[in-house]
Amino acid sequence: MGFFRRLFSFWKKRENTEETAGQEERKSFFLYIVRVPEIVTYLRREQGISRKNLELALVDDPERPAYQIVQIAELLTADLNLLYIVTGRPEIFEELAEEAMEEHGLLIVVFEEVPGERIPGNLVLDIREWEKHLDIINTVSYNTMII
Repeated sequence: MGFFRRLFSFWKKRENTEETAGQEERKSFFLYIVRVPEIVTYLRREQGISRKNLELALVDDPERPAYQIVQIAELLTADLNLLYIVTGRPEIFEELAEEAMEEHGLLIVVFEEVPGERIPGNLVLDIREWEKHLDIINTVSYNTMII
């Protein structure tokens, strides 16, 4: 009887550990999403790019659900003059491009991703490399992204 209890408790601990790891990964990405405008402002200032001259390129991550990438782009639409989106799934961003033009006068140019081709814009926000370069964000501040 004691063997089965130990086996059951071991199994329960293992499930809880796996569940917590998945929640932490999801939680950290959502923390980054809410901070995107602040991060872009910080990076723009670090690079010495004025707000009116900012041409942001957002590189899509095919591993992430499309709604997350669209949410990031929506958060940025109010503060930009030109946004490039480099993606392998351009149909997802067509509606966003139309809405941004109507509501904010923002031109969103959607490019197909071509390996080895230069990414347009003077500041690149690569979602594929997102969590590799950003440290964990706390409630007060965040660390910089290496460009």
